[in-house]
Amino acid sequence: MFLGLFIISSLSFTSAYTMIAGKIYNGDYSDTFSGANVTATCNGNVQSMLSNSEGDYSFIYPETGSEGCNAGDSLSVSAVKGDLSGFKEGTIISNVVDGWDLAIVNIPMVPEFGLIVGALTLVSAVGIFFFVRRE
Repeated sequence: MFLGLFIISSLSFTSAYTMIAGKIYNGDYSDTFSGANVTATCNGNVQSMLSNSEGDYSFIYPETGSEGCNAGDSLSVSAVKGDLSGFKEGTIISNVVDGWDLAIVNIPMVPEFGLIVGALTLVSAVGIFFFVRRE
């Protein structure tokens, strides 16, 4: 009986955690992406996973130690699937549920600009600059 009480009381002394969660959407938030490679970074600690069939993802960090991630800390989350990518930053909110800190970061995915499209954009901008300045 004492052993059972000891185990139950020791569970209340477990350290708290931080959860980073969200959903991966298309650019106008009308649909979700499953199987996107999602990477979260908080205080230099990186975790990666694939979004589930409904576009959801979640990461759990301890609040203390070298891998800790606390309330008020900044974080970044990126997602990539095929030629689509997205990036968003967030801040962790303190003690949202049962002592857990939480950050919800939903990411819109947009097409990546390739090297050729980037070069064409740069050349077009320079051309328009000289066209406007020719007076």
